[in-house]
Amino acid sequence: MDYADVATTVFTPLEYGCVGLSEEAAEAAHGKDGIEVYHAYYKPTEFFVPQRSVRYCYLKAVALREGNQRVLGLHFLGPAAGEVIQGFAAALKCGLTMQILRNTVGIHPTVAEEFTRLAITKSSGLDPTPATCCS
Repeated sequence: MDYADVATTVFTPLEYGCVGLSEEAAEAAHGKDGIEVYHAYYKPTEFFVPQRSVRYCYLKAVALREGNQRVLGLHFLGPAAGEVIQGFAAALKCGLTMQILRNTVGIHPTVAEEFTRLAITKSSGLDPTPATCCS
C-alpha cells in the first residue's frame, strides 16, 4: 500500500477535498520560483436556481513550473468534493501534468470538469472569477 498522496475530504455543508501537496508544502520543497499555482472560482449548476455566489466554490492545482508541469497537489472546495478528488488521486499517482489536464475533455456539466479548464495562475495576477454566468 502506497500512503503518499492520499485523498482527503472534509464533509462540511460545502465540502473541501485535496490530494498531494499544499501550496505551502510545495513551495517549501521546490521553492517559490519552482512551482506554479493555477486557480479559479466556479459556479456549479446547482447554484444557479438559488442564485448563490460564485465566490463560494474554488479550486487550485499546484504544479512544478518546469516541463509539462507535473501536478503536486489538487484542492477543491464545492459540492461533491470527495467524489471529484477521488478520481484525481489516482491520476496524481500516475504522474498527472497540467498538459494532460488541459488536453482532457471534461464531462459537461460537472464540477470535476473545472480542473480541465484551469488557465489562470496566481503569479499572473489575473482575477480567477468567471466572466460569465457559467464557469
